[in-house]
Amino acid sequence: MIDPESVDIDSVAVDPDHCHRCGAELGTRTFEGREYPWCAGCELVLSRNPVPGVHVVVHDDDSVLLLDEPIPQHEGVWSLPGGHAKYDEGPKRAVVRELEEETGLRADPSNLRFLTILHAEFPRVALCLITYALERSEVSGELTPEAEGFEAAFRPLREVRASPDRIRESDLERIEMAFEG
Repeated sequence: MIDPESVDIDSVAVDPDHCHRCGAELGTRTFEGREYPWCAGCELVLSRNPVPGVHVVVHDDDSVLLLDEPIPQHEGVWSLPGGHAKYDEGPKRAVVRELEEETGLRADPSNLRFLTILHAEFPRVALCLITYALERSEVSGELTPEAEGFEAAFRPLREVRASPDRIRESDLERIEMAFEG
């Protein structure tokens, strides 16, 4: 058992196998009744926390902005604009930055409407995805995909609903929430 008063605790986004401070291979120790990764040399407990991510549903009365990105986790699947917050930015600032990077569209963070937080766990990482909604009339700029091979387009909601093999269920649920609100 580790004495809580005698150790440092660092938060990490993945399940580590080596200490990020000294590089030593980690063991495990019981801390507050649970097993945690432990660096004996640094007397350091590592606590896994979700990576903050953001998405935005940009929509009008009958269409929604979706991306088709040529990257392995998104190939052939429509996705919402978004990404990971940088260490020094809040979620609204992050989603506005990601929207502009991925689509060329600009938005005022004060126009964002909170939709939901989605927690997703994978074998080596956990994510907390904060999703906002934004009316199409509240964005400016020219719709320009991020890079060669990327697509960004407003797709009719009826087309999106009719193509469950092209969109993740969690993205469709969040799109539906935006249209309800």
